[in-house]
This record gives sequence, C-alpha cells and structure tokens, in this order.
Amino acid sequence: MVPIGSEQIAAWAYRRGLSYQATPDETWFRSWEPFDTITPPSAYGNACSWTHAKGQAVVVEPWYGDETSPPLDRTLLGFASDPTLRFRASARAGEHFVTRVAFLENKQPPKVLVGDAVWDEHVATFGWSAEEAEKGFHRRLRRLLAGWGFQGHLELRKGGLACHFAGLVPVARDYERMLAILRDVVNTAANYPT
Repeated sequence: MVPIGSEQIAAWAYRRGLSYQATPDETWFRSWEPFDTITPPSAYGNACSWTHAKGQAVVVEPWYGDETSPPLDRTLLGFASDPTLRFRASARAGEHFVTRVAFLENKQPPKVLVGDAVWDEHVATFGWSAEEAEKGFHRRLRRLLAGWGFQGHLELRKGGLACHFAGLVPVARDYERMLAILRDVVNTAANYPT
C-alpha cells in the first residue's frame, strides 16, 4: 500500500534532508501503543524522520482502513522522543475519527481536571493523577495549544510524545507544519515552570 501523493512527500523529505520511508518498519510505531486517546491505525505510511539534539521526531500517515479499500479519512501523526519529557498525561480537544472509543486491552486513564477553568471546559485531559496531568500540561503548554486553537490529541509520556493535530492531511505543507508543531510542543512541554 502506497498512498496517493507519496511521491510529493518523498520529494519534500529529500529537499528537507529527512529520512523517508514509504512503508516503514512498524515496530517502532507499535511500541507507542496502546495510545490513551488515539485509535491505533491498521498501518503506517510515508514516514519522515529526523534527529534533533535530544532525540528523534517522525511525522507519518496513519492508515485507518484495510489495504484494499480507501481509509476512513487521511491525517498525520507526529511522534517525538526527548528525555526531558517527564510526565504521562493525554489530552483531546474535539471529537475526531481517530479518537479511541474501545478499551479492550487496557483501560483508559481517568478524566481529570488541571485547575484551569478555560482548559478544563474545552479539553478532555486524562491521567493517572490530576497532579501529573497538571505538571505535564503545565501553564506554558496550555497557553501554546490554546493560542493555536488546538483541536486533536496530544499524549505525553516519559521521554516522548504523540500528537494528532486535526485538519492536517498528508501533503508537504502539512508535514512541514507538523514538523514545526512537534518542535514547539517538545520545547514548551519540557520547559517546566519552576
């Protein structure tokens, strides 16, 4: 399965000096599963990756369909590893076709409040404790996401994060945008208030 538009993504990755794989080895992606709020796709394609000072970042198209039929819709996921990320929590703003609704293998972390009235009204935050969720989604990160009018999913983990930004589709312009989103989210998430 090679999605429509793969040639343009490959050309963009080449111009940017990124590693590109049309059909990547899925072992690395599957190690992120199970997600807290995102349904795992049936396959991953068009992976563009790069290393940064503290880790790796990857933008990839998740395939939500079988190999013989079109997907439900097309979008992007971003993954970043960075050892300075310390807390586990997830957040979802809006309802999306990638939203996880079944929890057969493991249970979803409970919904918690972070103590920010505007955030708590517009974003569903999940964590094993409200304190850890508030530390992960600290004031600076909440402000960054609110400034973007964030809609999608953001899952923070110790040493990494996974991001779905609603409205992004697998075209070079949106791969570029997800690259910038990952950079800004990692830098802000790791900038813990003292």
